[in-house]
Amino acid sequence: MILLPDRRLKIVFNKLTKRISERQTLSLRKLSTTRKEEIQFGRFVGNKRVSVDFLEQELYRQIDSHGSSEHCLLIEDTSQIGFSLERSIKDLGKVDKGQIKGFYIHPVLAIDAVNHACYGIASVEFISRPWPQEELTHNQKSLARSKAPFEEKESYRWLDSIKKAIPRCSNIISKTVIADREADIYPLLTGLTDELQVDYIIRSRIDRGTESGTTISGQVKEWSEASCYQIKVPATDKRSAHTAKMVVKYGKVSLRKTESKSIRKVPGYYSTYVVEVKELPESIVNNEEPIQWLLLTSHNINDPEKALQIIDWYKQRWNVEQVFRTLKSKGLRINTSQLGDYEKLKKMTVLALMSAVKVMQLIKAREGQTGQPMSASFNENEQQCMILLNRQLEGNTEKLKNPYPQHTLAFAAWVIARLAGWSGYQSQRPAGPIDFLIGLQRFDERVQGFILAKEYT
Repeated sequence: MILLPDRRLKIVFNKLTKRISERQTLSLRKLSTTRKEEIQFGRFVGNKRVSVDFLEQELYRQIDSHGSSEHCLLIEDTSQIGFSLERSIKDLGKVDKGQIKGFYIHPVLAIDAVNHACYGIASVEFISRPWPQEELTHNQKSLARSKAPFEEKESYRWLDSIKKAIPRCSNIISKTVIADREADIYPLLTGLTDELQVDYIIRSRIDRGTESGTTISGQVKEWSEASCYQIKVPATDKRSAHTAKMVVKYGKVSLRKTESKSIRKVPGYYSTYVVEVKELPESIVNNEEPIQWLLLTSHNINDPEKALQIIDWYKQRWNVEQVFRTLKSKGLRINTSQLGDYEKLKKMTVLALMSAVKVMQLIKAREGQTGQPMSASFNENEQQCMILLNRQLEGNTEKLKNPYPQHTLAFAAWVIARLAGWSGYQSQRPAGPIDFLIGLQRFDERVQGFILAKEYT
């Protein structure tokens, strides 16, 4: 266990993390009640004796509070934290092909596979890409990458992050890694099952060759349709709102080893199940691209219901995108931080992830299915204030009553969403991460008044 070298630093750490959780901001000025506190918080983040490793260890402790579980999803992804080239920030690398500077974060989010409760962050990697002294050509870069083994590439983070996450989820029996197309790497697939002995669901990026002499897509074309279903697709920048008719196929293929190198010996062929879900032509609107996923999975698929389960688990990948949204410009705004060097920004990012987990726990609890207690995210004063506020926020009709039991996190999520402006009607769009950030900020103001009232009565 990594400890702070000074008890006074622990006191400041507890105060700072509590303020971020309550006020849902990373501005040291807004987190402080006095100028003295603002200086104190700034010195804490800049103190070299306060390591990123210590803060990460505190972040991972959130998972320990959830007890044992049968099965969880380890959802991993990478996102960039970018800053303008005009900003003077020490030791930042390049992001977005050098158009801006910054760094990348690669967290592993643990979600219960059954009730979708958010456990917390099980691992986080920071990546800073150096500014090259001499710019290589595209061919030179490709040649260098092809010669390097998987374990020496930046892409090794997809395996290494899970390797670090597993011990932090020791009270969880089964684990399934969920990742997008960037993780479609042959040594990663074999490493997850053979080396780490965990399952995976990874979206296919490469139409790989198979032992049968064809490709994945070639084999999928030969499979019969297993089931059909409909989904309501919301409008996005690239897609119109409509009801999509989806068809599902599934089967097993034997992948042929690619030319990519690995220090660890990998088999020449590797068997994996494949699930294809594709939109039927009759539901496509405005000549848009059809919705299509080709998912690789180590789970045995023996019937259509299991294939649909794989699709549902993969859809949970959206949760890590919600974490990124909470961290960035519309949420905690880590990318607008005024801190002056990379090390301080890493520390503040870990602190922000602690707060983002609280938001995710509320999002997952809002439907009343996670069974988590309110105490998982709120202290005793906050719980008391929550119950009192609920009386003010409830309406006269049953539809405007809080439908969840007191002292549950679902009960708290309903109150926080109402504070953010949600109407209370279940037919309305549910509160999202930014709504909960706003609600938590407004809740903190009321809690402070509640505590003062208790002191003077």
